[in-house]
Amino acid sequence: MIGVVTDPAYRRRGHSRAIMRALLDWFREQGASRVDLYASDDGAPLYRALGFVDHPDPALYRRP
Repeated sequence: MIGVVTDPAYRRRGHSRAIMRALLDWFREQGASRVDLYASDDGAPLYRALGFVDHPDPALYRRP
């Protein structure tokens, strides 16, 4: 599992937004044509504000 969590004492200060903007700039510089993101319900508003949209094909996975 890969994820990002912000300590409650440091939320709502723009840290996640700044990190995501820097990452998106880096992806653009690398010539990425698509960035996939699996967001929690709590994180989704931030990512939507940064231009992420719902994809019609949900991810599938299987655990052996």
